[in-house]
Amino acid sequence: MSGRLNITSGYTFEDVYGYARAVRVGNHVFVSWTTARGSDLDCDVFAQAQSVIGIIAEALQTTGAELRHVVRTVVYVTNMADIDAVARAHGEAFGAVRPASTLVMVAGLTPANARVEIEATAIIHDG
Repeated sequence: MSGRLNITSGYTFEDVYGYARAVRVGNHVFVSWTTARGSDLDCDVFAQAQSVIGIIAEALQTTGAELRHVVRTVVYVTNMADIDAVARAHGEAFGAVRPASTLVMVAGLTPANARVEIEATAIIHDG
């Protein structure tokens, strides 16, 4: 694949803020600014993290990638007390893959009731 492929998920903020859910350039895929949506925002942080990872998996699939191709994640939380729950969801999805990962605490996310946001970078490879 050559060139650039922008993937939208139809989420309102993508148009408002001018970004793509995912961008594929060559064999690299970048999934951005992903939080839970809708009723999942009313769930606990573990369920929010699972929802986020599901949205990331859907975006990756649209580009021809899978969670197994993820080489890096950046996880943002609004409360350090949520680390264990978020790490459990991350581990369930990426435990066999073991991407490089960074965790950052932030003052807030968009939407305001989001407690976790995850970005992912994938490199599509054979095997």
